[in-house]
Amino acid sequence: MDLSVQFKGLTLKNPLLVSAGEHGRNGDAICRIADFGPAAITTKTITRWAIPDPHPCYATIRNGFLNCMMGAVLSSEQWFAEEFPKIKAAGILLVANLAGTTPEETAELAQEAVAAGADIIELPTHCPHLAENLEAQFPGMKLPPPEINDPKPLYETVKAVRQAISAPIIVKLSPTFHLNTLEWVRAGIDGGMDAVEVADALGPVMLIDIETGQPKLGGPRGFGGLSGGALKPLTLRMVFEIAQNFSIPVIGCGGISTWQDAVEYLMAGATMVAACSAGHQKGPGAYRAILDGLAAYLEKKELTLADIRGLALHRVEERKTKGWQEITQPIPPTVIVEKCTACKLCEPVCIYEAMKVEETAVIEPAKCYGCNLCVDICPQRAIESSYYKEA
Repeated sequence: MDLSVQFKGLTLKNPLLVSAGEHGRNGDAICRIADFGPAAITTKTITRWAIPDPHPCYATIRNGFLNCMMGAVLSSEQWFAEEFPKIKAAGILLVANLAGTTPEETAELAQEAVAAGADIIELPTHCPHLAENLEAQFPGMKLPPPEINDPKPLYETVKAVRQAISAPIIVKLSPTFHLNTLEWVRAGIDGGMDAVEVADALGPVMLIDIETGQPKLGGPRGFGGLSGGALKPLTLRMVFEIAQNFSIPVIGCGGISTWQDAVEYLMAGATMVAACSAGHQKGPGAYRAILDGLAAYLEKKELTLADIRGLALHRVEERKTKGWQEITQPIPPTVIVEKCTACKLCEPVCIYEAMKVEETAVIEPAKCYGCNLCVDICPQRAIESSYYKEA
């Protein structure tokens, strides 16, 4: 099964990247993670100076992941002189995520990174807990809040980097900008970016240990960023919206822990996908499982990446042409009797009392509101939606 992707003169062996996180903390970690199959691996955010992480760094919620990791714990000098040579000697496609304090400094870092072997440069846009933790570590430092409605600083940074290097530039967009996504993408395109990754962690967020009353993460107030499955519905919509309006490659990132998640992002219009939290929560074998599952799905369906990429965009257009944009009359789903195991998961969630389970599930059409919750909750896929089907 051919999973390769062409991107700005580079051939990626598959569409999966490891996004910025602890699996990109140094050269040794990147070389180890490469054995699990991703096409490229992203460094932690490289800055001029090493930045210590507040401890503890991680916490989990159901279907989500919190972190208060900062930038790289290694200086840019060490990255370029010692870590990059290890990575390039291993033949790994390297994405250097980096940030300067000014557009000019970011451009200088990008030049040095490319000279040291970086294949792609990635620019972050907003770290949800950075300012508070840095101000605590360095008394007297005052960092302004992020610009939510003014993408001009992003444009200026991307433009400065574009003028300094010819290597591909990815902007990793923050979900903070989910209400004006297109403005930020336009700014990045005008500045010269080659692709947009959607999205980084959302925040600030927090969790509290009810046994101690302590926030679960380190730092002054225990604030961090939210990633993982809880973020996926938001970032999936952002990817879809960008793909609807621009032809620039989109890297879907946010809650990709299974191959099914990857397929959704590709169907939303993503050219590639990126995972990070899954590798932290499940171990790096999660990356291999995503790739193996994606390949098996395509082979079983006799499809290619091109066949599924942007499929949801076509389905939305289909709704327009077939008059399916606003269906206001309920259509009860169909029970596939031979698949039903009478597990009874569907019965208690039906607030309309239209579902009864005896030997199999039975739907009472007169009571059914057509909400489709039973369809989504059935583990056997024994209840099938009747919407968006030809008569």
